[in-house]
Order: sequence, then structure tokens, then C-alpha cells
Amino acid sequence: MIKNKFKRMKQIKYIFIIAVLLIAASCSDSFLDTDPVNKSTEDNFYQTDAQMFAALMAAYDPLQWGGIAGSCVPFSEIRSDNMKTGGGGQGDQPDVQALEDFVNNSVNSASDGIWKKNYTGIYRANLVINSELESDATNVYKAEAKFLRAWYHFDVLRTYGPCPVVTETIFPESQKFVREDRAVVNEFIINNLKAAIPMLEDAHDAANVGRITQAAAQALLGKVLIYKADWNNDDKATFDEAATYLQKVVDNPNYALFTDYALLFAPHAENNSESIFEIQRTTKSGKSNWSSVDETTEGNFWAQFCGPRGYPGNDVIDGGWGFLLPQNDLMDYYLPDDVARKTSVAWTYDELVTDYNVGKSEDDQVEWAIDQYNQLDFVGYAQKKYSLWKDYDYVGGLALNRPGNERIIRLSDVYLMLAECNLRGTVNEAKAKSLINEVRKNHVYGGAASFDGVDELIATYPSRFATTLDVLWYERRVEFAGEGDRWYDLVRSGRAPSVMGAIYPGVDWTKHIYMPIGLTEQGNSGGSLTEYPSESLPH
Repeated sequence: MIKNKFKRMKQIKYIFIIAVLLIAASCSDSFLDTDPVNKSTEDNFYQTDAQMFAALMAAYDPLQWGGIAGSCVPFSEIRSDNMKTGGGGQGDQPDVQALEDFVNNSVNSASDGIWKKNYTGIYRANLVINSELESDATNVYKAEAKFLRAWYHFDVLRTYGPCPVVTETIFPESQKFVREDRAVVNEFIINNLKAAIPMLEDAHDAANVGRITQAAAQALLGKVLIYKADWNNDDKATFDEAATYLQKVVDNPNYALFTDYALLFAPHAENNSESIFEIQRTTKSGKSNWSSVDETTEGNFWAQFCGPRGYPGNDVIDGGWGFLLPQNDLMDYYLPDDVARKTSVAWTYDELVTDYNVGKSEDDQVEWAIDQYNQLDFVGYAQKKYSLWKDYDYVGGLALNRPGNERIIRLSDVYLMLAECNLRGTVNEAKAKSLINEVRKNHVYGGAASFDGVDELIATYPSRFATTLDVLWYERRVEFAGEGDRWYDLVRSGRAPSVMGAIYPGVDWTKHIYMPIGLTEQGNSGGSLTEYPSESLPH
């Protein structure tokens, strides 16, 4: 992919321009809606603000790529102890089943899918960043592209381990792409975000909601620095640096915690006051054919996989294909007071059938044919945060235009990351507790003045919580369950072998901490890209 993608300047730039025209013409929601650019060639493109904006939209586009195995949300949940693959049986989506069971290899479709979308995004971001055009508008576009380039590299780094850093769009035939040292990749990502922050907008108008803001870059930088600190022997100075950026987001008046956790994932709750960075989706793309579905669908296609299987739908949601199934290990993990978060992560039989049918005529009652599920994975729950809500306008094929922006960074994540920095950097435990308590006050107790915070949890459950850090790990799991953070949290904190090893004994953790680089990509590099990185695990 890398070598083939970058080696021929004229061919690649011409193909890219065609792609920009198609994207500009087809996107239909919010800031993705832009006028087509006519008669553009490699010689006259990137010469106006309008052309640069179209190029920027093309750089955003790969964020939406990926089906059930190629999006960070289902990938991280299935890979973790939160959820299992599901579907109709062990032979349904075997590549995803392999991810779940830690028996995947370099010919698994996810090995290519996650890699391809990120390096396509990097290539397109580089076209924007490397343009010679300068203007006030273009400088903002380039800053957004630097954020995207940082995100795409970060997503590769946390999924595959140390990876190639790519800053150009053309390379000589002799170019050898290799895994850079982790420190090199980290510093590249960090420097991109630091360069972007001063140039990014504090907020966008209604037509541009969803574009990257200064707070998004500050939050991502804080997250990247925490990962760096984790892998660098719990470096306190790096945790402290992360805290400086995260504090800016906490102090930003544009954002506020919800007092009704359930509303965070309700219909039309995208880009709310807790939204820092979301991957934008639309139900109105008009796409109805299944060609190149993982790369051309602007709706949340993987959400279609995750609706309740064997369910006819009701007046609120549609049924789906039954993947991404919450497990008892997750559902039993919630404390008794954690009702709002627990009921927001999974549909139950009672909700969908028993309670729904109360007062309904016999003709209006529904059944849920749970025998259609993979019985090894189904334990009575269907994922809920990315539901197939009916209350949207759909244009095109229903399955290809599902709602649900991926919530990549929410404000509560920033609160909990900042709390972690105050526990693992220069210790300020009182501040860490106050940040955790603020999340619990709002998301567990609906903003009530009286609530059980960190001290109460430690006192009430001494066998479960010995320290504030134990409470933090609990909060991170239940707060973001079903959102794609769990596996990455386990890996970066060094807990993956112990937590997942208890469920899947015998896994070779020198390999399966990371995804292998796909066999095709290894071949394209002439063998210079290794299947797995050669580095020790954190901690």
C-alpha cells in the first residue's frame, strides 16, 4: 500500500483529484457539503481556498472508512473483555471472530482495512499540508490536516505498534518503508498537534460543526502524551505535560458535562456539549449499492451489523445483524448505583420485548428470535450506544446510511485523563478525586448535590477499590463501554496480558498486543516492514 501509493507522482495526483471531485460532489451533510471543482488538473489544483477546502474534505473522508473489523469502535470492544463478535454463528464474519479469539494473522481483513484507511488519510492530509498556497483560510485547513495526519498516525501506532512516519506523497522506487522507533513516531504526532493548535478555530459555525477545533487537538495531544508516558516507564514529566493541555479543555466554556447520561447517545445527540472529536456520519448520502462499501459509505455502516438480530424492530429502533454483543463480565462490572450508564450500553430482552409489549394489542406486540444468534456469544444483551434509530431522514439504502457519529473523545474522557495525570504524574490526589467525582455526579447521579464519590466507593467496596487509581480504572471502563477505548486502555496501561489472559489463556502476548501488518503490505515494502514490531511490552 505505501510503496504503491506514493511512487508515481503524476498518476497518483491525477487519481486524487478525481477522488476530490467525487467526494465534493457526493457529500451531503454539514461541512461535508461543498461545490464540485470543475476542470481541475494536477497543475492548477491547490491554487484557491475552495480547492484547498475540497482537498481537506478528502483528507477527512477516510475517518469514515471501515466495516465491523475496520473501525476502532467495534475493533477495540471485540478485542477486549467488554463484548464478543456475535452474529449468526462462529462462521459468521470469521475474520472478526479471529480478532476476538486472538488467532488472527496477517491475512485477516482488518490487518489491511485499518492500515489502508489510515495511510490513505495520511496521504491526503500530506497533499494539503505540502501545498504552497498560503492564505488565512488555507492556514486553518493545513492545521486541520496536521491534526488528521497526527490522528491517522496515532491510530496506526496504537493498533500496529511503531510504524512508518510519512510526510510526503511521492517517493523513489528505492524507498524502504520501515517501522520507526516508537519515540520517533510519538514525537512526530506530538509536533503535528502542537503546530496545529495555535491555528485551529475555537469553534465552527453550524454549517461546519464536526470540523476539528483547538480543543480537539489539545485533547488528542493529552491522550497521545499519556500513551507516551505509559510506554516510557510511567514518565511523570510526560503525564504533567499532558495535564497542561487537558486542563485547557476542561476550562473551555464551549463544553459541559451532561446530567442525563442516556441522552449522550440518543437520536440526534451528535456533536453535543460533551463532543470533542467525533467522526461525522450522515443518513442522507444516497448510497444504495454495495460496491467498495467499506470505503465509500458515509453512513455508519458498521452500526447495521450491531442491531438486535432476529428482531423485527419497534417504533424506536430497527433490527440488525446481531454483532458486538455485551458480555456478562461487563454488565456485572457495574456498581449498583450505576444504573444510567449500565442501561445505556445494552438493550435487554425486557426492554425490547417484555416491557415494550405491555398494553399493546396482539397484532402490535413484537418477538425477539434470540435463537438466531451465535449462542456462544449471546448472553441476553444487544449493544445500544450505536442503535439503529428510526427517527432520522434516510436517503439511499437503509443499511448503508445508518446514524451514529463515533464519539472518539468526549469531555468526560478529558476529565478522567486529567485525573489520571494527577495520579500518575506530580500527584495531586485531591484534584484527581474532584475530577472523577464531577463525572460521577453528572453521569451516575444526574447532577444531584449528594452522591457517592471516590472516598465513598473505597469505603464501601474495600475489596474492589484500594486506591483512587482503582476507581479511575473502573470509571474509564464503564463510562466508555461500547465506545472503542477499552482494548487500547488495557494495552497502553500494561493490563492486557493479565485481564485478557484470564479469558484467553495461552495467547502469545509478544505478538497479539498488536495487529500484524497485512501480508500484502509486507510484500509491497519488499520485506522491509515486519509483521510485528520488536519491542517490549509496557510495564
